Amino acid sequence: MRTIRRAVAVMLALIVAAGLFVAVPAASAGQSGVSAQGVAVARGKLTDADKAKLELLKNLYKQIAETEKAIRDKVKAARTAGKDLTPYVADLKTAERYSVHRQISRGLMLTEAERQQLEAMDTSIRSLERQLVQLRKAKAPQATIDALKAQIKAARSARDAFAKSIRTAALNQFSARLDLLVADANMKLAFLQSLLARLP
Repeated sequence: MRTIRRAVAVMLALIVAAGLFVAVPAASAGQSGVSAQGVAVARGKLTDADKAKLELLKNLYKQIAETEKAIRDKVKAARTAGKDLTPYVADLKTAERYSVHRQISRGLMLTEAERQQLEAMDTSIRSLERQLVQLRKAKAPQATIDALKAQIKAARSARDAFAKSIRTAALNQFSARLDLLVADANMKLAFLQSLLARLP
């Protein structure tokens, strides 16, 4: 147990350094019990294969950070030289999205697909909450307000259940979770390297 905690702590530190933690709203994270410490208490024994995956993840995050910096430097040079970056706007936004999620809020480690799904769920919840405010201002019937409140509660529960499932997987399926993170890092690195090669 101590070995795996130390290993995950090292991995978390590396991910923080690489800027690849994703923020989770504090309220939701607290409700689902998600935390960096929680991730770090994965059950089981750290196998040689897991150690190799951790080392691979470390190297991938290092390459991602280096590639992100190279992209920023190349974009800066291109703009200074007056080069047209219009064809790359969408890809640069994607690259920025990969690098801007640096804040840690009770640090839940996510793949890009998980981050997008949680983000979509949060957006939906905020939209429902805005509707509730408008209904109250308009003095809508209480039954209508109560129905929307129930919808918001259900949406929050679904969001928290999804976040909890990620945490559970991190705790109970440590090796499989590493595989997901390695695959996600490989995807991001391949995209960033391709973009770097295509930039003028």
